[in-house]
Amino acid sequence: MEGVRPWLRGAPWVIGAFLLTLMLRAPATWLPLPSQGPLSFSGTAGHLLRGESQLAYRGQGLGTLRWAVGLPTSLDGVPVTLSLQGPALQGAAEAELSPTAWRARVQRLTLDSRALKDTLAPYAIAPEGTLQGRDLILSGRGNALESASGALRWTGGLVRYRLGGNSYAPTLPPLSAELTPGAGGLLEAEVSAPSGPVLSLTLRPGGWVDLAVRRRLLRLADFPAPEGMGDDTVLLELSERVL
Repeated sequence: MEGVRPWLRGAPWVIGAFLLTLMLRAPATWLPLPSQGPLSFSGTAGHLLRGESQLAYRGQGLGTLRWAVGLPTSLDGVPVTLSLQGPALQGAAEAELSPTAWRARVQRLTLDSRALKDTLAPYAIAPEGTLQGRDLILSGRGNALESASGALRWTGGLVRYRLGGNSYAPTLPPLSAELTPGAGGLLEAEVSAPSGPVLSLTLRPGGWVDLAVRRRLLRLADFPAPEGMGDDTVLLELSERVL
């Protein structure tokens, strides 16, 4: 028994070293990344702490998502550096992950016209221009986005679309969107042109988006709008599930 006791005292260190080695060398394929759904991952490679995967939205490839896990410096969570590189989409973010929640600061985000056209193709909308975002703050739990703040800007340009059996090709001015947390788990955004607001957006739990289209947007889009109403009048309200 005397010879066994030193081994028992050292066993926790041996087990800890084994688990640490296992974690450091564990393949990234152990991560529970969804292969189906609106956001899906494929071709995952590397290790748990440093790896990459191909990210797609509704079957449309977005690019390569790479991550690197750092050492925790507080009890808030594990720091993770993220980058997304694709032919039409680029982004970089710093995130903190915990067992119950996550928080991310998107330092930069750029979607060129190819990404915008792919995303809006189901709605027969094909815009030119680039969507840009900086210092966006996102947080949530699991797959659910619960809070967002920051600003997005579309550079403007030609927009081809079909509506009511007719084709249109107006040139729109730059548009900006301010993201703010709403009440009751809602996320809100007000999209504006230099002349004023054109669209209100609310993201509800479950991935549903409510849109309120103002007359100003129809006028800028060269779409026939009712006369005798102000440009701030909401003419159309609709909902669409996006996540």
